[in-house]
Amino acid sequence: MSASSLKDMLLNIENGKSINLLRFKKLVDSLNLGVRFELSDIKATKSSGNRYRVISLPTELDQVLKHYVNQIGNDRISSARQNLSHSHKVLGSYLLVIHDAHLSDSSQSSNPSHPIVITIDAQGIPSYPPSFLKEQPLDMQVEIEMKQREVKDAVIIENRQLFLNWTQTKAFLETQCQFSSPNYDVIFGSGNDISNSLHRELLSNYRKLYVCGDIDFGGVTIASNLIKLLPDSLIEFVMPDDIEDRLSQVAGSIKPKTVSDIRHVCANHAELDAVCKVITKTHKTLEQESYLYD
Repeated sequence: MSASSLKDMLLNIENGKSINLLRFKKLVDSLNLGVRFELSDIKATKSSGNRYRVISLPTELDQVLKHYVNQIGNDRISSARQNLSHSHKVLGSYLLVIHDAHLSDSSQSSNPSHPIVITIDAQGIPSYPPSFLKEQPLDMQVEIEMKQREVKDAVIIENRQLFLNWTQTKAFLETQCQFSSPNYDVIFGSGNDISNSLHRELLSNYRKLYVCGDIDFGGVTIASNLIKLLPDSLIEFVMPDDIEDRLSQVAGSIKPKTVSDIRHVCANHAELDAVCKVITKTHKTLEQESYLYD
């Protein structure tokens, strides 16, 4: 139950609409507002079941609730006054990106495999670190903040261990997954955080997105959310060529309900047909961290 639910209930009371009185009592009690009351203290007429049209609330309770609701706020910052910032999205985001990751074996003095932090404002506009921009030719500095200069792909790595061991991950993708993009960045997906709507503009600038995730419900859910976020983008779910053999080595099997859930997530996404079929066939899943074992 959330602060917004309380707001809706009080609005219904004000407009003479019925509410679930038991739910209202539980919600108010959970907020620890320092006001004790019983259902019998509330004047109300029954509509049906647990729903009642509230005529009036106890004076002290009414005053405390109105003060609380007025302090809830409409965004993360204003809501922090009542410790409710978590009920709103952060006004911005950031992504860890290995720029030009295809050069990660370069012998240049600068280390191209070291990630940079790209911050994204509340409107979804990305901003690159000044130190990174200074390394670029003058004619690129303005353009690179708004869009990719040349056609480029992106590899989205869900797992932190694979991201931190990018050189090893890159070798695996190239030898085991037939990955051969000539020009790409690597982005740390941090689970489902990558599908934040604020990332839409930055991600849409890439020619193609290669999603490297777990072969399981979580992995396909992340990919599905990205497909929905970027319906016009090319998206490929990356798997090893021998994924069926790898799954056969996993001792445990997943429940039929989980397989059904995975099939539901993958439905209508041609990009997820292959991963859906192999999970359905084997009833097995696999963590992408296992790729580092090779």
